Amino acid sequence: MTKLNYTREEILAQHEYTTKFTHKGETLHGGLTADGLYCPPRSLNRIDAIENWTDVLRKEGHDIEIMDREKINKDHEFFPSVEQTKLLLKNGCKDSMTRILTIIGVVEGFGNDGIKLLPAMDLQKHFVESIEGTCLAHIHDGLLTAHGNDEAGFGDELGHDSMWYAIRDRALGNPTITDDMFENLPLAPPPGYKGKAKAAKSVQKMQIGNITKQTFPQLDLMLELTLGALARILNIEYAAYPTFRWAQNVLSDPDASASPQWASKMVAYIQADEDIHVNYLRCALAETKARTLIARDGSHVSGAEVVDKFCEMAMEEFGGPRRDKMMAFRFKQITNELDQHPDGERILREFKALGPVPELDKEKRAASA
Repeated sequence: MTKLNYTREEILAQHEYTTKFTHKGETLHGGLTADGLYCPPRSLNRIDAIENWTDVLRKEGHDIEIMDREKINKDHEFFPSVEQTKLLLKNGCKDSMTRILTIIGVVEGFGNDGIKLLPAMDLQKHFVESIEGTCLAHIHDGLLTAHGNDEAGFGDELGHDSMWYAIRDRALGNPTITDDMFENLPLAPPPGYKGKAKAAKSVQKMQIGNITKQTFPQLDLMLELTLGALARILNIEYAAYPTFRWAQNVLSDPDASASPQWASKMVAYIQADEDIHVNYLRCALAETKARTLIARDGSHVSGAEVVDKFCEMAMEEFGGPRRDKMMAFRFKQITNELDQHPDGERILREFKALGPVPELDKEKRAASA
């Protein structure tokens, strides 16, 4: 019989690695097994478990696709483009790329803090149908913990945040990292974050009190918080794939990267880890869509209605103005560096000729006119 029930220990179980990766004396998670293949951390059973749960949905005729992944990928195409980035690096402009890769690592670390905000709860009491032997039943019994550990590391092994810093250091030849690279960011750390990243004053910080503004007030607040968070995290995971493509294309070029093989492989390994996150989040939300939720008063609410609404909200939240702000922030880092470059005007002209650029603020546009 297909295995559908796993202990927490089984979800978190590791492969036996014959090769581990290190950076500056510290160990990165995951590694190569005896067959020479990369296996993500905590994936001895996790990948098979998710596939087994997803296969049940398929056999029952349920749709496992959640959100418009193609649209999210298109809307989050990476800026600067591959060619624009290579132009900068081939002209010795490393500072802005150092900042961009640093922020990617910072955001990865945010993921763990956000996951920690989700309270453990008995999900079964909120569903009419049984969730035994499902992804939903394992959300608070290993899956969220594994995800958070992937992002920020666990024990003596570093996670995705530090892996991006390692990629940055190797590919850009150990650039200088300054405190201002973590300041005035166009996005706010989640509540509970204790790192040195700081949002710009104009960025509205996340407030735990905002969760009281329920979209479905008839549902338990913690249930809504959990389902909404799963949808938002899945959207973020989908939006990361253009970043992976960009990084692999840029950092595998020996004319733009000091460590083309190592850096590009490490990006691929991070993507393999993130594939697991996408698959379990998609599965849990698809299981919810296929079920009926129980409201506070005992009435029933369509799981499909709730999931579709949260997915719609997630796509709106992470697109539009929020994305525009991030793109403008990156372009500002680039123009700041080019302002100090002896051939900056020529590089900026060529940069703009290679693709579209975000709008700067009025003062900056006037100065560059």
